[in-house]
Amino acid sequence: MDKESALQNFGLTDAEVKVYTYLLQSGEATASQIAKKTGTNRTFTYDRLKKLGDIGLVSSVIKDNKKCFMAAEPSQLLAILEEREEQIKNILPALEKLKRTVRVGADVEVYSGIKGVKTALNLMIKEKRTICLHGTLDKFQEIMPTHFGIWNTRRINEKINMRILSSEAINLDYAESGLLSEEEQTNTSNFVFGNITLIVMWSDYPIAIIIKSREMAQNNLAFFNTIWNREVKIYTGAKGMQRAFIELLDGTKELLGFGYSKRLSDAYTVEFSDEWHIERIKRNIKCRIMAYEEKDTREYFRPRLKIKKEFYVRYLPRELQGPACISLSDKMVATFVYTEKRFRVVLNKNRETVKVYKKYFDELWKKAKA
Repeated sequence: MDKESALQNFGLTDAEVKVYTYLLQSGEATASQIAKKTGTNRTFTYDRLKKLGDIGLVSSVIKDNKKCFMAAEPSQLLAILEEREEQIKNILPALEKLKRTVRVGADVEVYSGIKGVKTALNLMIKEKRTICLHGTLDKFQEIMPTHFGIWNTRRINEKINMRILSSEAINLDYAESGLLSEEEQTNTSNFVFGNITLIVMWSDYPIAIIIKSREMAQNNLAFFNTIWNREVKIYTGAKGMQRAFIELLDGTKELLGFGYSKRLSDAYTVEFSDEWHIERIKRNIKCRIMAYEEKDTREYFRPRLKIKKEFYVRYLPRELQGPACISLSDKMVATFVYTEKRFRVVLNKNRETVKVYKKYFDELWKKAKA
């Protein structure tokens, strides 16, 4: 946001912004000089100077029988804001008493436009409750970039935790996230915090709907937790594959796998693989995999075996390993299906499924060759 827009949000008109910024640049000036430089007549200039003086942004002094005006230090803007905030705090109890709430079922409020949506979003900071988000966060950042930064900083300072279900890759402090498939991508953000549900429909003219209902919030939270805790998740694309590999490292002592190939490594990239191995070694996780018995794949793994700690590879013909790559941790099975059109990963946290695949891995490992 540029300085002119910020000053207008402070409450100044475009003409008042011109007067104030001109005085900052000039140091001091008469009303006639100001009128000439800002392109307005003298009478209107006096009106604007009076308003700026009333709020403490402009002062005056008599020099050589002429009244000269000077701009207050820019830091005065913060002092004015603090004074206004203190005044609002003092009258909030009285304003709350004036508010008459008529409830028939859920209490619903609708806000529109950037300023209206800001008001709705700031309610989450005021409530200071854990925030569950299902939907997009990228659109929030895209349409309201400045306010997103302010909002997220306030959330972190207040230590407000977030749980996020989105098809977007998200990395924020005091937040954990679950990745949705590309098919579940949306331009809507559904927030649940305390007994409040906030739905934001993002567009050039966004709309926010606040629903204050304990029953509805609990229903939405139950739906959120069902997705969050589901045993089977599907990720798509190269980012989805990378996310699955990262999740496989959580809470496991050993990683197992079969169906690996040079082609699969090209999909999730060698650079990611190198970073992943660094994290694996840091967590003291052993890795045993079986790859296709083919020239390109052997040439890919041969130098990596020499530099990757606790990393073991054996080889089997493709037909014995199946059409997909299977990776196993102590908690989940990840099935990497890579076709010519797209990449897809199915994560399964069912314990019986993990147990069956581990047994099958042990049988294959005995047949595989180094």
